[in-house]
Amino acid sequence: MTDKASILAQGEPPLILASQSRARRAVLAGARLAFEALPAELDERSIEAESGLTAPGEVAECLARAKASVVSAVHPGRYVIGADQTLALGMRRFSKPADRTAAADQIAMLAGKTHELHAAIAVIRDGQVLFSHVSVARMTMRPLSEPAIDAYLAEAGNAVLGSVGAYQLEGLGVHLFERIEGDYFTILGMPLLPLLAFLRSRNLLRF
Repeated sequence: MTDKASILAQGEPPLILASQSRARRAVLAGARLAFEALPAELDERSIEAESGLTAPGEVAECLARAKASVVSAVHPGRYVIGADQTLALGMRRFSKPADRTAAADQIAMLAGKTHELHAAIAVIRDGQVLFSHVSVARMTMRPLSEPAIDAYLAEAGNAVLGSVGAYQLEGLGVHLFERIEGDYFTILGMPLLPLLAFLRSRNLLRF
């Protein structure tokens, strides 16, 4: 995104988003924030294991901080945003499905139940954590038969492999749900309102 369209304060360099997530990029672009998307190269599962954390929100926040920290280390003076999202059904956490069979299994386990999405963001500059936040959304998936799941997967294609829970609410995944409680931006993995409040507190926005 170019500075011309941005509402960042004059003279401020673009933010850095430590992610290539299409949904997160779209959220920041929609808010007219100038940013560069630079994915963090790290082993998320190793960081998660080393942290010893098990609570979904804490894991998401830990990974958001880790992503921002890695990118911040090579971009001094820049505000770097890290983000992560976990999906939990009770005490069970889900990762992105490895293949179509795993995607079908995930949807079958979530069907007819309410699960939680924990979305975390962290802002780091010069290695210092300036802000972090975790938001939660509760998602109730409607009961689904095996043929219905197969039909959904056939229509959605490989896109389901890029999202935990095997759905994207901004796309065909919306057909899987009967009730949603929570912030739309949380569901997309980028709690935008808390981020904007932080940026305003640092005088980084024009209004």
